[in-house]
Amino acid sequence: MGYVKRTALAIVAATAVLAAPAQAGEVIVVGGGHSERVFDPAVPTRAEVALSVPGRRATASGVRARASTKSGRRAVYAALRRQLRRKSIKRAAYRRWRATYVRSARTLRRLSGARASQLRYVLTSVESLALRGRLGATRMPVAFLQLARNRQYWPRQAYPGSGDQVSFRGSEILFQYFPGEGLQLHPLSTFKKANHLHGFCERREPSCDEAALRRILDEMTALAVKRGRRFIAWEYLFHFGGGTPPWMSGMAQATGIQALGRAAQLLGEPKYAKTARRALGAFTTRPPTGVRTTGPRGGVHYLQYSFAPRLYIFNAFLQSLIGLFDFDRVVGDDRARSLFDQAEPEARREVPLSDVGDWSLYSYAGSESNRDYHELLREFLQSMCTRRLGPIYCEYARKYRGYQVDPPEVTYEGPAVATEDTPAALRFSVSKLSAVQVTVRRPDGRAVFDRLGTFRRGTGSFTWTPQGPSTFTVRVAAKELRTGLEKRDSDSAEIQVENQPG
Repeated sequence: MGYVKRTALAIVAATAVLAAPAQAGEVIVVGGGHSERVFDPAVPTRAEVALSVPGRRATASGVRARASTKSGRRAVYAALRRQLRRKSIKRAAYRRWRATYVRSARTLRRLSGARASQLRYVLTSVESLALRGRLGATRMPVAFLQLARNRQYWPRQAYPGSGDQVSFRGSEILFQYFPGEGLQLHPLSTFKKANHLHGFCERREPSCDEAALRRILDEMTALAVKRGRRFIAWEYLFHFGGGTPPWMSGMAQATGIQALGRAAQLLGEPKYAKTARRALGAFTTRPPTGVRTTGPRGGVHYLQYSFAPRLYIFNAFLQSLIGLFDFDRVVGDDRARSLFDQAEPEARREVPLSDVGDWSLYSYAGSESNRDYHELLREFLQSMCTRRLGPIYCEYARKYRGYQVDPPEVTYEGPAVATEDTPAALRFSVSKLSAVQVTVRRPDGRAVFDRLGTFRRGTGSFTWTPQGPSTFTVRVAAKELRTGLEKRDSDSAEIQVENQPG
């Protein structure tokens, strides 16, 4: 049972609505010379797998694809011959990958505009790897597969939107479109899909597809790259957030280890656990090769991005720990448990640093989470809580849920007395980021002052100059801004305006 049947089941479950299930992701499926958008319950949503670096472009680095060069072409051919001579690749693979490169270059010459730019970026990325001596035997499968898929897509298929996920019939792995950088293999999305497939089977749901689970993990095993001397990794091969390819993600790595361990237990396949063990070295190796670093509280921290050693992303760190913990729990692995134990104390010390009093930070000393990343952090905190890994995770999971669902609290702070023709600061306090409106009315109900502004948690004020003595009513109303829900609060008080003295 493949993605088509899984999608059909999802549509049936939706009953009377032409929408995907809440947990289904949209994917462009390419096959037979055409493509179609479908909702697959195994495909993660965009929010689950979005890559982000605060203060930088969320989709691409702005690096423009250079033109293919004679030196680049020679470097690709030389890299292939070198690995063939060393017997690191077989002659059939050599011929297939060389043909992929040649045909992609020919296809590129027939394209123009934006479509040509996408394929050019991927083609010249392969050349760049070769020129820098980075196109080794274990990196060739993913580099040339990515090139082949882009060659297959760009001449005829519907132009995707930024962040669209793409799969190809007969394969379970997921690519994502990054404008200017073509379709890029997305290890995090693909391993999350594997975890969803595992969940369907573990719960014995109709969407269970053991063959698809085997296929996706076999495909990803074949695309693992030997990184450094000690471990394998699933890499990203495009420029992103200041990082130069190839780079890796601790979150994606741990999710892969988690998915492989779960499948090893479910399917009775020790080979998947063996692959996962080969990936553990990422968490013992310093960046930029691995993801192990010292966190802001002095303990061991696992990075989201191997190219960003000082970017401590809270949700990614927790998911890395969950992946290591789950792998040990399902297959029994002392090394994974040791790696978890080494870093979990740092996580406990870091979690309070993510709290700004009414919302969460995305990263240490960084910007606030958007709605999706706040929810993702809350989910990971709850996962740590459910696994009984410490009361602090339960505490902050509850607190962050409260930040999402509790209405704002607004209080008028004064003054109670003002003087005519003299500016008065109408002060208030608000418990969370809100749109605050202050309205002053005369005894007959007519508004004489009405102002609206955005205020963060804390105190604020509007200045009003009363025009004559009377008793006025001040109403302060607040609407919470982050969740998009209609959550409001208000407070009222009287203010006595007196004559000018003398």
